[in-house]
Amino acid sequence: MLEVKIKNSGITPGVIACVLAILGIFTVGVLFIPLAIVVASIGTFVAVINRNIGGIGVAALAWILTIAGFFLSPVLLGIVGLSSLGSKL
Repeated sequence: MLEVKIKNSGITPGVIACVLAILGIFTVGVLFIPLAIVVASIGTFVAVINRNIGGIGVAALAWILTIAGFFLSPVLLGIVGLSSLGSKL
Protein backbone atom coordinates (compact mmCIF):
# COMPACT_ATOMS: atom_id res chain seq x y z
CA MET A 1 0.00 0.00 0.00
CA LEU A 2 1.34 3.41 -0.96
CA GLU A 3 1.44 5.81 1.94
CA VAL A 4 1.59 9.51 1.17
CA LYS A 5 2.99 11.72 3.92
CA ILE A 6 1.94 15.34 3.74
CA LYS A 7 4.77 17.68 4.66
CA ASN A 8 4.05 20.13 7.50
CA SER A 9 0.62 18.64 8.16
CA GLY A 10 -0.85 19.81 11.43
CA ILE A 11 1.37 22.85 11.77
CA THR A 12 -1.11 25.35 10.32
CA PRO A 13 -3.97 24.50 12.71
CA GLY A 14 -1.46 24.52 15.56
CA VAL A 15 -0.25 28.00 14.69
CA ILE A 16 -3.83 29.24 14.31
CA ALA A 17 -4.69 27.74 17.72
CA CYS A 18 -1.65 29.47 19.26
CA VAL A 19 -2.77 32.82 17.84
CA LEU A 20 -6.33 32.28 19.08
CA ALA A 21 -5.07 31.31 22.55
CA ILE A 22 -2.85 34.39 22.75
CA LEU A 23 -5.77 36.55 21.67
CA GLY A 24 -7.84 34.82 24.35
CA ILE A 25 -5.23 35.61 26.99
CA PHE A 26 -4.96 39.29 26.13
CA THR A 27 -8.52 40.08 24.93
CA VAL A 28 -11.90 38.35 25.14
CA GLY A 29 -11.21 34.85 26.46
CA VAL A 30 -14.82 33.74 26.21
CA LEU A 31 -14.68 34.09 22.43
CA PHE A 32 -11.17 32.96 21.56
CA ILE A 33 -10.39 30.16 24.03
CA PRO A 34 -13.19 27.80 22.87
CA LEU A 35 -12.12 28.43 19.27
CA ALA A 36 -8.52 27.65 20.25
CA ILE A 37 -9.67 24.39 21.84
CA VAL A 38 -11.44 23.30 18.66
CA VAL A 39 -8.56 24.25 16.35
CA ALA A 40 -5.94 22.73 18.68
CA SER A 41 -7.93 19.48 18.70
CA ILE A 42 -7.97 19.42 14.91
CA GLY A 43 -4.26 20.24 14.72
CA THR A 44 -3.36 17.54 17.23
CA PHE A 45 -5.45 14.96 15.39
CA VAL A 46 -3.97 15.77 11.98
CA ALA A 47 -0.39 15.88 13.29
CA VAL A 48 -0.69 12.56 15.13
CA ILE A 49 -2.36 10.81 12.19
CA ASN A 50 0.40 11.99 9.83
CA ARG A 51 3.17 11.38 12.40
CA ASN A 52 4.53 14.90 12.08
CA ILE A 53 6.75 15.72 15.05
CA GLY A 54 6.77 19.46 14.30
CA GLY A 55 2.99 19.54 14.11
CA ILE A 56 2.71 17.68 17.40
CA GLY A 57 5.09 20.18 19.02
CA VAL A 58 3.12 23.18 17.76
CA ALA A 59 -0.11 21.53 18.89
CA ALA A 60 1.38 20.95 22.35
CA LEU A 61 2.33 24.63 22.54
CA ALA A 62 -1.22 25.52 21.47
CA TRP A 63 -2.63 23.34 24.26
CA ILE A 64 -0.34 24.96 26.84
CA LEU A 65 -1.40 28.45 25.72
CA THR A 66 -5.06 27.41 25.64
CA ILE A 67 -4.93 26.02 29.18
CA ALA A 68 -3.14 29.17 30.35
CA GLY A 69 -5.79 31.30 28.65
CA PHE A 70 -8.52 29.30 30.31
CA PHE A 71 -7.05 29.79 33.79
CA LEU A 72 -6.39 33.48 33.17
CA SER A 73 -9.98 34.16 32.09
CA PRO A 74 -12.18 34.99 35.08
CA VAL A 75 -15.37 34.61 33.02
CA LEU A 76 -14.54 31.05 31.92
CA LEU A 77 -13.52 30.08 35.45
CA GLY A 78 -16.79 31.58 36.71
CA ILE A 79 -18.81 29.56 34.21
CA VAL A 80 -17.09 26.33 35.28
CA GLY A 81 -17.48 27.25 38.95
CA LEU A 82 -21.17 28.03 38.60
CA SER A 83 -21.82 24.80 36.74
CA SER A 84 -20.09 22.76 39.43
CA LEU A 85 -21.99 24.69 42.11
CA GLY A 86 -25.26 23.97 40.33
CA SER A 87 -24.53 20.26 40.15
CA LYS A 88 -24.06 20.11 43.94
CA LEU A 89 -27.47 21.61 44.69
